[in-house]
Amino acid sequence: MARIILDRFLQDLDGEMPSKTVLNSMLKEPSLIPDQNLSNHIYQCTINDCCYGPLVDCIKHAIGQEHEVLLRDKLKERNLSFLDENQLRTMGYDKTPDIILEVPVAVEGHIVHWIESKASFGDDHSHRTYLNEQFWSYWNRFGPGLVIYWYGFIGELDCQRDRGILLKDCFPTDIVTLCHPTQQERLPESQNRDKE
Repeated sequence: MARIILDRFLQDLDGEMPSKTVLNSMLKEPSLIPDQNLSNHIYQCTINDCCYGPLVDCIKHAIGQEHEVLLRDKLKERNLSFLDENQLRTMGYDKTPDIILEVPVAVEGHIVHWIESKASFGDDHSHRTYLNEQFWSYWNRFGPGLVIYWYGFIGELDCQRDRGILLKDCFPTDIVTLCHPTQQERLPESQNRDKE
């Protein structure tokens, strides 16, 4: 509601539609709004909103970061060699899971090359969105993988195991390290093709 009111206020002020950038910057920093009364109300809306808005986004981001650190710590405890999302980005990858395992593992009899951490509950809508926008892309680039929904998921969603996407609600305890690949085998498929 605050976004709609601010949008309308800015239209009346300038006579044209405000850009998303301007609108978002004012929602994140209400002191930029020229009307002090409206600025205070927008600020109160962002503080009191328990589902959306800049404050909630920051909290969600922080929780997501905490769980990614937890995942890295668990991998280090198991002495598993991996590359994280930041390392992969510096290598030039644009769309990456949180973790690429340098040596694949087996979890419950399924091979895992990558792990994605989700600090949320896996409901039908969000999982379907993640499948289409992230998980299948990872599968195409890196092979089969594991998604950890740290806050649980609807059991029926774990139906892609045979196609290469395994769901868990915690770090797996039954990890089996597979053989150590040669450097050529360790490269993602796109880099192997470049060498041919």
